[in-house]
Amino acid sequence: MAGRGTGTLRAVLRRIALGRLRTAPAARAVVPAVRRTRRRTRRRTVKADAANAGDTGIVAGDTEIVAETVRPRKRSLLLAGGGVKVAFQAGVLQVWLDEAGLRFDHADGASGGTFNLAMLCQGMSGTEIADAWRRTSPASGVSPNWRQFTRPGYLQSLFTLDAYRRTVFPGWGLDFDRVRSSALEATFNVYNVTRQRLQVLPPKRMSEDFLAACVSLPMWFPPMRIDGETYMDPVYVTDANVEEAIDRGADEIWVIWTVSERGEWHRGFTAAYFQIIEAAANGAFRRIQDRIERNNADIAAGGAGEFGRRIEVNVLAAEVPLHYLVGFGADRLHEAVNRGVLAARAWCAERKIPLAEPAPWPAPADPLSLRFTERLSGTVAPSAADGGALSAPGGAPLSLGLDVSVDDLDRFLTDPEHTASVSGRLSSTAFGGDRPLTGGTLQMLVDDDGDPARKEIRYLLYFTNERQAPLTLIGSRRLTSGDPLRIWDETTVLRARVVRGHRTPADAGDVREPDGVVAEAVLRLGPLALLRQLAGLRISGSPPVARAAGLARLGAMVFGKLWDVYARPVLTWGPV
Repeated sequence: MAGRGTGTLRAVLRRIALGRLRTAPAARAVVPAVRRTRRRTRRRTVKADAANAGDTGIVAGDTEIVAETVRPRKRSLLLAGGGVKVAFQAGVLQVWLDEAGLRFDHADGASGGTFNLAMLCQGMSGTEIADAWRRTSPASGVSPNWRQFTRPGYLQSLFTLDAYRRTVFPGWGLDFDRVRSSALEATFNVYNVTRQRLQVLPPKRMSEDFLAACVSLPMWFPPMRIDGETYMDPVYVTDANVEEAIDRGADEIWVIWTVSERGEWHRGFTAAYFQIIEAAANGAFRRIQDRIERNNADIAAGGAGEFGRRIEVNVLAAEVPLHYLVGFGADRLHEAVNRGVLAARAWCAERKIPLAEPAPWPAPADPLSLRFTERLSGTVAPSAADGGALSAPGGAPLSLGLDVSVDDLDRFLTDPEHTASVSGRLSSTAFGGDRPLTGGTLQMLVDDDGDPARKEIRYLLYFTNERQAPLTLIGSRRLTSGDPLRIWDETTVLRARVVRGHRTPADAGDVREPDGVVAEAVLRLGPLALLRQLAGLRISGSPPVARAAGLARLGAMVFGKLWDVYARPVLTWGPV
């Protein structure tokens, strides 16, 4: 070892003398780039900066020759697994790659994340990857392993990946020749059962068989036999190979994590299976995060650290309301993509990462529209901060007659905000009688405080009192208990407050003085009003078949959102 080091020093000295010590090519970012050399006539100790551990001081006699090296910071992108939850990951890529313009020196994929990595390797943009998922129907990838069902005690798997090979991969435009010729420094993780070890594959080794092997989850899909060896999904070893990124010189590791961290335990085979996966994946990920924290703390204290350099980890993690495998609703899958877009934009805004102007929502060729009416009635009472905004000093009856409209049903169903326009009237002696709404919105079954297992139906209604003072009714029907016996009360009771001014959705929750709450109201949707609402629901647009399909999609959305709250012990997220 000592002899090898001496030889290296002599070689460097010869290259310096001959003027051959040059900057390393930018494409080889993991190799320290030698920027310049200089001679000093006074001998002194050279201390390497911890952030540039590759800087080298070479001493020759009384003259110190310093070959200063600066290693460019290397950034790795980790596309973690998560079953079809990685549709959310594709939405994040749309923002990180295309809107934020982030560039990565290395990308790693594990389990379902290898789907997105394969598309990235063949040159697809973040938006193209997201659009590929927006074209995907979960049902198109289902292929039961019928022949195995005759041997229930010894079946190899419940399903196969044949439908993915026939339908989904071509629908994404996967071209494995292009993947293999990729210049991207990328790593695909697969578990080699034969050798009992994690195996990391570069793009040049990837094939349709190996991509299938990367997602061959035991019992759900059969293991893959390739060149006489058996392979399967590596999730029990890693769902995000942070160590590989570190070994390849990463200083920044950016992770998109969709494995659930709710820490819940439900009964049944399906629930137990994926809860075991969550324990394995989250446990392994947290162990390496702990090691990185100890490494960084050691370096900050003046030590060398386990990895020899400070490593920054950026994690965008989300609870995606989509089951890992058991799901048939295309709209729910497409909503997951759009959730990723919104989450990534918010994540970047928090970190002051500038974004380009996003592309407008694509205009549909033949949009379907939705119309329905809603009638709620109850009482309104002044708050302590009334200040004379109400005409009636005590409680008074209040009724709402709302006309709800959606001009693009597809966007309404797949946009996580599920926003509809509202017009109509508000009637109460507290505000001077019958008052027309000047505008408003209704958001149908959106997440309550960011938790997809709790839902809200939100109202933001603009009107004026008899003195033409602008007011806003802000309210919600909150579905939060998870108790099926409370489903009627929670879905039909609207609790609202009336505030001065016209509030936007962004500041609707800010009710501080002097423009705070002037009244509080409780309204109900009665059984007959609900029946009239359902009977009056209208979908307009293209052919009758499309309208019928639109109505079915709307029903599936409502059913699935209610499932997310009240049927989670059966399956954690709605199957449609």
